[in-house]
Amino acid sequence: MARVKKEIIKRLEKTCACCGKKIKVILYKDRSYRGGHYFGKIPLHRKKELNKALKAGTRMVKMGDRIVDVLKKDPKPYKYQEYWECPKCHWQ
Repeated sequence: MARVKKEIIKRLEKTCACCGKKIKVILYKDRSYRGGHYFGKIPLHRKKELNKALKAGTRMVKMGDRIVDVLKKDPKPYKYQEYWECPKCHWQ
C-alpha cells in the first residue's frame, strides 16, 4: 500500500501560550497540521464589559453533583486570540 504524500499549504510561526517559545507549525491541504497543539480562539474583553456582565447577575446551574454560578450575560469580546501550546507544555 503506497502512502499518499501530503501537500504543504503554509508554514506558520506561533507562540506557545504557556512558556512563550516559538512554534513552527506546518499546515497541509487536507486541513491537518503538525508542530503544535491548537485549542481554539479565546475571547478577550475589557473590564467595563465584565462589570456589565456581573451587574446582570448569575444563576445556579447543576452540573452532575455540583452546583455552579453562571453569568446571565456574557461580556462582549473586542477581539479573539488563538491558543497554541508547544508539544513539551502540552504533554506535561
